[in-house]
Amino acid sequence: MSWHGAGLTNVGQVRPSNQDAYAVENDLQLWIVADGMGGHPGGDVASRSAVEVLTASIRAEAHMNAQPGLNATDPAQRETELRRAIAASNRTIRQLALQRSELAGMGTTVVALRIACGPIAHATVAHIGDSRAYLLRGRTLTPVTRDHSLVEDHVRVGLLSPEEALVHPLRHVLTRALGTDPQVEADLYTFRLKPSDRFLLCSDGLTKMLDDANIVEILLGATRSPELACRALIQAANDHGGVDNTTVVVVTPGALASERAG
Repeated sequence: MSWHGAGLTNVGQVRPSNQDAYAVENDLQLWIVADGMGGHPGGDVASRSAVEVLTASIRAEAHMNAQPGLNATDPAQRETELRRAIAASNRTIRQLALQRSELAGMGTTVVALRIACGPIAHATVAHIGDSRAYLLRGRTLTPVTRDHSLVEDHVRVGLLSPEEALVHPLRHVLTRALGTDPQVEADLYTFRLKPSDRFLLCSDGLTKMLDDANIVEILLGATRSPELACRALIQAANDHGGVDNTTVVVVTPGALASERAG
């Protein structure tokens, strides 16, 4: 079986422009969300470049791996492809910043999901920054990623509680971003999937406005339609204030998408 996703982005209720970007590439079993660094020039350029280069790189790799004798469903191959694609995105963003002085210092978060649909399906998630991936298994929403942020580092070592981190004045300071350094390392996670597993990728505009219980309720209410789930999540974020751009990608098993289409 394969998985099917949909995505949506919205400027929100406060920001004058949208610096988020996303990609839904169901044929590649690839889904991406990127959030340009707020307060920096070129955030929209960085996020859009990240998504475009990642997608092009993965598509090129998929074409190469379609050759006889190569295992296109190998999860280890998925990790290698994502690492190379993220490195290519980082180079592109930095080159653009060097070519155009007004883009100096631009950067972006990125979170990408790739699924290997073999006899035993595996998901690989790569991320940099504080855009997140969640796994919905049954009624349980589990974060796959951990933010690369100053407050998250403090939570890990016990200097802040999770509750304090939510309202800390430096909660949006990133410790890792795509494009800001010559070399950047993404965190990667690979794990087996169950046939009913669903995913949410999102920028922090969603998680600033909605807690896990809100998100689960919305996802469960739109089980058979990732498109409806995306619209409902965006609407809820805006109803709660919409203080940032909000971007969501919801990915469901292909069997559910087929039932919905029928």
